[in-house]
Amino acid sequence: MADMKSAVPPPPTPSPSAASAAPAVPACANCLALAADPRRREPPSCLTLRNSATAISQNAAGVPFSMMTFSCRDCGTVWRLYDRANELFVSWVPEHPLVR
Repeated sequence: MADMKSAVPPPPTPSPSAASAAPAVPACANCLALAADPRRREPPSCLTLRNSATAISQNAAGVPFSMMTFSCRDCGTVWRLYDRANELFVSWVPEHPLVR
């Protein structure tokens, strides 16, 4: 019987990224409203600018755009604000899918 293997596999080794991941926090009402209308220009009052430098880049088609990063004081959701020259609307994109 000493040569019989255990039917239970060893536990998986956690990856370093899984160990450092914070538990998901539900998005606040302001972030849910922003997700429902991601083209509005003004940020909700709960968002704060994460860094003062605006990142300027081009998409695959060569169209220039700028990006700024904000975080919510209430729920911690990180938002990226994309703006293209000569466009009426902007685009708010959450860094990770929102938790409802």
